[in-house]
Amino acid sequence: MTKRQLPVGVLLLIVAILVSGCTGVPVVMVTQPVASLEEAVDLSPYLVTEPEIEPNLVPIEPELSYVDTEYLMKLMELNGPGSASRSSYEEYSPEWSFVLIDARPEAKYHEGHINGAINIPDAQFAAYAHLLPEDKNKMLIFYCGGLECHLSASSAKKAIALGYTNVHVYQEGTPFWKAAGNYFVVTPEYVQSLITSDSIGDTYRKPLLLVDSRPYDVYFNGHLPGAVSMPDVLFVAKYLSSMPEDKNTEIITYCGGFHCLLSHNSAQVLVNNGYTNVKVMAGGVPAWKQAGLPLFGLEAGGGEFDLSGGKPKRDITPEQFKTMINGSNVAVIDVRNDAERSGGYIPGSIHIPDVKIHENPAGIAPLLPADKNTTLLIHCASGARAGGVVHKIADLGYPNTFYLNSRIVIDSNGNFSF
Repeated sequence: MTKRQLPVGVLLLIVAILVSGCTGVPVVMVTQPVASLEEAVDLSPYLVTEPEIEPNLVPIEPELSYVDTEYLMKLMELNGPGSASRSSYEEYSPEWSFVLIDARPEAKYHEGHINGAINIPDAQFAAYAHLLPEDKNKMLIFYCGGLECHLSASSAKKAIALGYTNVHVYQEGTPFWKAAGNYFVVTPEYVQSLITSDSIGDTYRKPLLLVDSRPYDVYFNGHLPGAVSMPDVLFVAKYLSSMPEDKNTEIITYCGGFHCLLSHNSAQVLVNNGYTNVKVMAGGVPAWKQAGLPLFGLEAGGGEFDLSGGKPKRDITPEQFKTMINGSNVAVIDVRNDAERSGGYIPGSIHIPDVKIHENPAGIAPLLPADKNTTLLIHCASGARAGGVVHKIADLGYPNTFYLNSRIVIDSNGNFSF
C-alpha cells in the first residue's frame, strides 16, 4: 500500500494543538495565505466520482424490421388523423393501411399514446391478441417508451409467432414522436382522473385547459364538465391569442368522435405555436358517454331552453334524413372540407365548406337554390359542423333548413350509411 505524506500545513496545525494543550498558552501561527482549500490541500486523491451511466439501449435484432419517426409520420399523413369507421379505443381504424399497437402498460396508454394506436400491453399479449386484425398480412407497427424500452420488440416477436407476416418495430417510440412536434391522444378515463373532485382539490394539481372544438350550439347541448367552448373554425382568429402564457400547460381538445377532425386541427395549431403538452381525446363526446361519464348541458337534463334565440329546432335524425332526401324540391348541402368530400359525396349535393359559411354567410347565397322554399338538408361527418351553420343558412331566407345530427359515412359511389 502506498503511504500518503501529510501536507506541511497539516503537520504545523497538529504541533500547534499539542503545544497549546501542554502549556495552556495559545499559539498564534503565521502562515502564508492561500486562495482556496484546493490550493492548500490537494484533495483530488480522496474524491470519488460517480461512474457515467451508459443508456441501456435495446439492441437491434436482425430478424426484426424497424421504422423510424419520419416514416411513421409520413404513413400517418397518408392515412389522416381521423377514422370514419372506428368507434372505440379497442378498435383499430379499418380503413388505415396499417395497425399501430402501443405495447406499454394500460395506464401509460390512457395518459398519452400516438393517435390511432390500440393498446396491447406486452405483459398481457395473449389476453389482448384478439384485438389484432384477422388478416395476417396487414402491416403491424409496435411501439413503446423509446430506445431503452424492450416491450415493442418483444410484442413484435409474439405477433410473428402468431403468423403475422408484415410486422415492424418503431423503436424510437413516444419520446421521439413528441420531439418531432406531435401531440398525444388520451382516453376518457385519463380526462376523468383530471376533473374529479379529488383532483380539483389537490394542491399540487397542474393547470389544465379542456377545450371543446365543436360549434358553440353543439357544445351547449352537451359538453364535458369544465370544458370551454373554442370552435375550431374560429380557433386561430379568436382563441389562439388567449391561450395560457405557460407553453407547458396541459391542453386537451375533443370534438364529436374518432371521425371528427376539429380537435386534431386545434391541437396541431397549438403544437405549431410552441405548446408542448397538447393532447386530444380522440373518442370525443361519444367515447365519454360510452364510458358512462356525465355531460353538462341540455343532454344532461339541465332544463329546456332554446339556445337559438327562439329559432325553430332544426336537427333531424338519420331516419328523417332518409325520408326527406327522397322528397320533392330538396337540396343537400355538404359542409365538409375538400379532403373529406374527395372520398365520396351524395350525388347532386352542393359543397360549401363550413369555414366559408362562418367567414361570410351572405357570400354563399349565390351557391344556394333560387327557390327559397327549397328544403335544405345540411350534413357534415358527425353533425357538429352542420349544426354550427344551420341557422346561418336559414337566416338567408330559407325557412325549411335542417341538419343531420348524426354521423354519416359516404363511399366513393355516393352510397351513405349512419
